[in-house]
This record gives sequence, structure tokens and C-alpha cells, in this order.
Amino acid sequence: MTDPQGFGSPSEPPPPPASGGAEPDLDSPNGPTGGEESAPSLETVAETGRSFVSGLLEAMSIEGDVEAVIEEGNVVLNVSGGDMGAMIGRRGQTLEALQEITRTAVQRRLRNRVRLSVDVEAYRARRRASLEDYARSMAERAKERGTEIELEPMNAYERKIIHDAVAVVDGATSFSEGEEPGRKVIVRGDVPAPQVPDPSEEG
Repeated sequence: MTDPQGFGSPSEPPPPPASGGAEPDLDSPNGPTGGEESAPSLETVAETGRSFVSGLLEAMSIEGDVEAVIEEGNVVLNVSGGDMGAMIGRRGQTLEALQEITRTAVQRRLRNRVRLSVDVEAYRARRRASLEDYARSMAERAKERGTEIELEPMNAYERKIIHDAVAVVDGATSFSEGEEPGRKVIVRGDVPAPQVPDPSEEG
């Protein structure tokens, strides 16, 4: 099965390298191995990703525009249009799947690891701001009570946002516990020091 833009289906194995060498190992900690291709430019990654997402929207009969921008060495694909709720999903779950599929397709096409993210109608920015406010609120509450507050399960990206926001609140810390997909953040308030009577005020 091939999509409208000529990308192979994510479920299909990538075609053999044109050079006839071994298939590149995209899971290698040192990056792809076995191929002779040099790392693609960010512009190439951007255009390849934009083409893939545009083709996906067309195949799904969804009207939308895809803008590819380069930010600090990363490629960001911004999708905008009419009703994009279906592309975001509950708490961004569909968006996360879209990003993973796009990254996989681009890596297989270019035979290299790529730094690429996908956003729809600025959802990630809005979600980040919401999580930061929530984290600070929970940190203040935990600090006032001198106790721990267990948050709902979140993915690794959202947990990092929580940890970063809590880190700037004096008197509060955070840590993660549990296994995926139920791993969650615990926000802990410093336990107030016991009140020790001042000898000068006794008697």
C-alpha cells in the first residue's frame, strides 16, 4: 500500500538501500548504520515532512494547510485548517500518533534519524501553558499542606513540562512513578519544620 505522496505504508518494511548495502539501523544509539547516505539538510526534512502530512490530509479528505518551519535545529510542521479536532484527539493522543507516523515515514524515506515534531492549530503551545499553570497550582497546594499530590497519568513530554514548572516553585519538588502508560507525577510540598518554642518567650 502506498500513500498519495509515494511514501510506503508505515506497516511496510523500508525498501533496500539504493547502494545495495545493508538496511540502515534507525534504532542504533549512534544513528542509522549500514547506509552511505549523508545526513539530510533541515530543509529536506521539512519538505519531506510537509509533503507526507499534506498527502495524509488529502487521503483523509481533510482540508488543511501544512507549514514547515525550522526552529533551533528542529523541524516543526504546523497544521491549520477548519475542524482540526479529529487530528488532535483526546488530550492530544491522535496528534502524538500523527507525529510518530510522520517521523517514522520521513526517517525511512531519508534513511536517517530526524528531529521533527507536528503541531495542529497551536495545540502544543496551549497545552503547555495549561499544564504549567496546573503544575504551579498543585505545587502551591502541596507546599501549603506539606504533603504529596498525585497527578493523573501523562506521557513523557507532559511530565517534563510538569517537572520544569514545579522546579521553579520554592518549597515544592516533583518526581515520577509507575509504569507506562500509567506513569504519573507526584508533587511534594516540603514538610513544615516543627515549631520549637523559643526559650526567651517561656516563663
